[in-house]
Amino acid sequence: NIRLSFQGVWSHRLRSFLTMLGIIIGIAAIIAIVSTIKGTNEQIKKNLIGSGTNTTTVQLTEEGNYPAEMEYGIPKGIPVLDDDMRQQLADIDHVKDASLYVSRTQVDYIYYNDTSLSGGQLIGADSHYLGTCGYIMKRGRGFTDSDYEKYRKVAVIDSVAADSLFGDANPVGKTIDIKGEPFIVIGVIEESTAFSPVINSVEDYYTYVYNDGSASGIVVIPDVDWNIVQQYDEPQNAKLLADSTDNMTSVGKAAQTLLNETVTSKSIKYRAANMNETAEESQQVSATTNKQLIWIASIS
Repeated sequence: NIRLSFQGVWSHRLRSFLTMLGIIIGIAAIIAIVSTIKGTNEQIKKNLIGSGTNTTTVQLTEEGNYPAEMEYGIPKGIPVLDDDMRQQLADIDHVKDASLYVSRTQVDYIYYNDTSLSGGQLIGADSHYLGTCGYIMKRGRGFTDSDYEKYRKVAVIDSVAADSLFGDANPVGKTIDIKGEPFIVIGVIEESTAFSPVINSVEDYYTYVYNDGSASGIVVIPDVDWNIVQQYDEPQNAKLLADSTDNMTSVGKAAQTLLNETVTSKSIKYRAANMNETAEESQQVSATTNKQLIWIASIS
């Protein structure tokens, strides 16, 4: 039977070739369309979330989902978090590391000589911050345990801030002025993956621009020095490094729930920036078209 089958195929070579060609085209069409759909969905996710860092931000927000302002005093019912809470965040499923930090955006009080870093971001961070956010050292060094133990007034700046304040000069070892306090620059950092988010709404703007001064530069100091600059300790926000992009949503929600257990304020709560949901909404817009394409390819 096998021999007769091969004889039949060989004796009708053109018919056999056309039959195989139809099967090849049909399967190739399905593979191409499904791959295109998956690639498009991943591109949507990359445009909205970024790639490589898998970092989720959980921050204090007021009603209307605007970041809580701390410049004019600490709201009641929001405690300052300690390292035990950071460890609880790090112990959440699918979390590789966690960090607590405080920040100010659009600052205008960071100087090197007469040069001002206008519109940048000042961050008071724990020792886990640089690793959690996926920063790599371009020059100098990062923070050490000794920097925190001895309350050293040191700072790490990103490449944008380095260019703005120092131009082509090496900033490591130089002293910058932060609200009248001298801080020695010990390192220059940059993101491990370049990422420019797609901003299509006011909410996206507040998620990225208002809370991220990277467009004008970032200056990071040890969180133990924050009250030297701002005169008081204040409640922190959190960043969590998930083990994959797909787990960022669940990690953010779990951290949000855990942190809100410490909050008694009714007007301010912790909220996770959930860009996965935005990505899924964008992906669903083309879901009907994708299904039609798959049916057309299946007919082939």
